[in-house]
Amino acid sequence: MGSYKQPPYWALRVLQKVCPPDLIEEVEGDLFEAYQWRSQEKGQAYAKRQYIWEVMRCLRYFRIKVKTQNSDIMLIQNYLKTGFRFLWKTKGYSILNILGLALGIAICWMSYIFVSDEYSYDSFYTNTDQTYRIKAFMSRGDASKAFAGSSYIMGEEFPAQIPQIEYASRYKSGYFLAKVGQEYINQTTHYADKDFFEMFDVSFLIGTASDFSNPSNIVLSESAAQRFNIPLDLSENIVTLVAGGEEISFQVTGIYEDFPTNTSIRPEFLMPFSYWAENNQSRTTIWFDINMNTFFTLAEGTSIETISTKMTEVLLANDDFEDTEVAMGLQPLTEIHLDPNLGTGNGINARGDNELIVISMVIGLFCLLIACVNYANFAVGNYLVRIREVSVRKVFGAEKSAVFKQFITEAFISAFISLVLSVALLYLLLPGFSEYANKSYEFSSVFNLNTILGGVVILITATLLAGIYPALLLSRFKTVNGLKGKSKLGGRNYLSRGLVTLQFCIAVFLITGLLTLNKQLDYLLKYDIGYEGENLISVFRPMNDPQIHATFKNELLSISGIESVSIASGFNGTDYVQDDGERVQVRHAKIDEDYISTMGMTLVAGRNFDPEIALDYTKACIVNEAFVKDRGLDTPIGTQINFNYGEFEKPTIIGVVKNFNFQSLHSPVEPLVLYMGGYLNPYDTQIKAADINQELIAAIEDVHREFFSPYPLSYTFAEDDIAAQYELESNIQRITQGGSIIAIVLSCIGLMGFVGTQIRQKLKEVSIRKVIGAESREILTMFLKKYFALLGIGVVIGLAAAFYLLQNWLSNYPQHVSIGAGIIITSVLITLAVAAITIYSQLHRAMGLNPVKYLKEE
Repeated sequence: MGSYKQPPYWALRVLQKVCPPDLIEEVEGDLFEAYQWRSQEKGQAYAKRQYIWEVMRCLRYFRIKVKTQNSDIMLIQNYLKTGFRFLWKTKGYSILNILGLALGIAICWMSYIFVSDEYSYDSFYTNTDQTYRIKAFMSRGDASKAFAGSSYIMGEEFPAQIPQIEYASRYKSGYFLAKVGQEYINQTTHYADKDFFEMFDVSFLIGTASDFSNPSNIVLSESAAQRFNIPLDLSENIVTLVAGGEEISFQVTGIYEDFPTNTSIRPEFLMPFSYWAENNQSRTTIWFDINMNTFFTLAEGTSIETISTKMTEVLLANDDFEDTEVAMGLQPLTEIHLDPNLGTGNGINARGDNELIVISMVIGLFCLLIACVNYANFAVGNYLVRIREVSVRKVFGAEKSAVFKQFITEAFISAFISLVLSVALLYLLLPGFSEYANKSYEFSSVFNLNTILGGVVILITATLLAGIYPALLLSRFKTVNGLKGKSKLGGRNYLSRGLVTLQFCIAVFLITGLLTLNKQLDYLLKYDIGYEGENLISVFRPMNDPQIHATFKNELLSISGIESVSIASGFNGTDYVQDDGERVQVRHAKIDEDYISTMGMTLVAGRNFDPEIALDYTKACIVNEAFVKDRGLDTPIGTQINFNYGEFEKPTIIGVVKNFNFQSLHSPVEPLVLYMGGYLNPYDTQIKAADINQELIAAIEDVHREFFSPYPLSYTFAEDDIAAQYELESNIQRITQGGSIIAIVLSCIGLMGFVGTQIRQKLKEVSIRKVIGAESREILTMFLKKYFALLGIGVVIGLAAAFYLLQNWLSNYPQHVSIGAGIIITSVLITLAVAAITIYSQLHRAMGLNPVKYLKEE
């Protein structure tokens, strides 16, 4: 019968290390019962051997089960290991491929940073979705106009009469001279109401806005407080401003955190509107004196249309617009930055531009697309050496999905390495891009959660775009062909050809756009705008006293090198009613008798103003050609017009000046009336010099100090002012220029990969041709014909797309260039020349190969 000794539990303990806990008791019980039975029937020695054998069998079963459960992890580890080994094995091509992909990702990432920043403006306030800015619509006959802004009284009466308005604040710029120590600096301030601090989540570091309605109190941003030497404990809290020639002390009652950069309002120096009202009493009761912004926060669920209707009703009940239709409206806060139809100013920072955003987005996507196409073509070329490997794996049971996953994993590895390298490229390129895009990006500030998520999206996109094509192609490759050593893929391989064509379609599109933009910008800067900006200095200084006006002008004329001086107002807009009842829209300005000669303008009819003729101050005007054309005047000289502005009314035309662009070329020249009388205050002093140098500027500054101390000299050069009008075009030009160069470089890399792939597939054919006597020139021509056919298709498509889009863009300018044959020919030549050099660099290597090496394999 044998004894009932216990089984060898050391074997069971080995089993317990891999056996799932919920099954160990059942397994242990079955093994113990079997051990007892065998001990009784066949002896203890036999039972022990069988017990150990069954434990080992269970051990093997459970190990296999655990391996099966972890097979996915092991498979991914295997994919990663194989991918890294292959990258190392083909490190020459892989480095070039990864660097190209890294460059494409970096450009796309920068584009993402710029676009996401532009669209994030004003979206972070607590009540963003319920906050709006007042806007207005005016129409008379066929003419209509929309503009943003409001009057002082609108900001009081609308909230008082419309209960759905929870918060309301007016907002307006102010300009003062500020005293810092013993020096004076120009300081831009902003007026606001108390609700402003609730609407825009102003966070105070010290103090509050509880007593903000007091006209002698102000609050500062943290950076402004540092500039004015105001400590955070407000132990020193007096700021001195110069207004009306007098120094006025204001008490700082609070310091708040600086506003973020991605907002349309960034006040550093906030003053209560009660101060503005005290000094502008006559403007506080005029309903349609549009000179400020007003923001409303509406109650949740309130209809914008309802509030707009109520505002219009209140306005029309208090003002009479005769034959002009006027309606009020609301603009969402988040639309201010990118709305091109409504103006900025009055405290609103310069808006963004959708053109620049779209171009940045297109260039970023184009560069990423080209880089991914490059990777796909490089991958196909490199994977040709692995076709036998793929075929053997399929013979041993690997499915298409497994091969597909392998190559997608390898694409992810390359994309991830490229993403890491793109961070370094981003660090190097971001300062230059900031200058191009007119931003102030810093590497540390842009790398936030949003940017990182954007990088993850780009990584996934790059992996799919770059990896799907080669993965599908190779996973579907016929096993038999791979085992036979046939490496030609996919017949004519239309997809690879199409990808290369797409690359150069994009390249020629960007080149054509860049050349057209350069031509248009050069045309705008060199266009005859009707006056001479060379050696012309503009000094900003308001002058209410005519005596100071005349004396200041004479003192400037006494400076050596100054040829002429003129003092004028800015260009305002108004309208007047003709005798036949028609209302005429015009621009107007107050000038002096030297304005036309100082600005280098041309009189095409009549005469200039004469200070010796008294009526020239009260009853004479000069109009431009646009005015004559608009009014249909055959003999304008001597015609009296119904124009009136204050006390100056019904002048007679004594001269016609050639059209000059007092605005940028973005808009046509409007009808203009110039006069010497009226109550407009002149503030622009135009100084024409023989040459501009530091000595001349210093002499002008001495004269300015004598008359207007302590105000500092504020001046610009007319040529710089003209260039500043086309800052957007300059920014677009720089971004397009950089994007085009990068796109061309990436396209060349892609063409190298495609040509290299094709050559490796045709090395036997090239070897045979060389053996039977074909010259290198003939072989080169054979390849070039095929590639240039692809490039030709890409060029035609790219030119067609560029021509269509650029024609629409140019039509926005009243004065613009045509695309012309020169731009088209240049674009084609640049593209084909770059392609030819790239193709030849690859074919030249093939021409020098020894044909014996490839023929003996057959």
